[in-house]
Amino acid sequence: MPFVIAALVVVGAVSALNLTLTLAVIRRMRTTETPAGPPLLPVGSTLPDVSGIGSPAVVGFFDTECKACPGQIEPFLRLVRQAGHTADRVLAVVSGPGGEAYAATLGESATVVVEPTNGPVCLAFPNSVFPAFYLADDSGKVRASAVTVAGLGAPVTA
Repeated sequence: MPFVIAALVVVGAVSALNLTLTLAVIRRMRTTETPAGPPLLPVGSTLPDVSGIGSPAVVGFFDTECKACPGQIEPFLRLVRQAGHTADRVLAVVSGPGGEAYAATLGESATVVVEPTNGPVCLAFPNSVFPAFYLADDSGKVRASAVTVAGLGAPVTA
């Protein structure tokens, strides 16, 4: 019986130590963690002018290492066609290695910027997710932002 009591005391002491260390780690993480900003530009904000193409009506961000991005290319192109936008009113930003394949697909319907990961255009937008899409009015104000094309709602006509 004394062995059972001793084992129970040891297990209790190790559990208490584990709980104390876990709470200390959580407290440390809370104090060192920087709060994340919004994953996309909010509705009503102004699109950054980084592309040199004026005020694009539709902006799409794709990353070659993103698993969801290839599935959003066709809906993005369909949205652009339905809205009747010309390539000078559509900006497609492709980041990551091997972006030329994306650029070939998107090039007929959009002005395409191919850049390395964390390139200048991607850094000008506060996107923390890929893919990311924006609809903007003629003044460059964001009317809708989403991580899927379907999340944008109805297209803004040219």
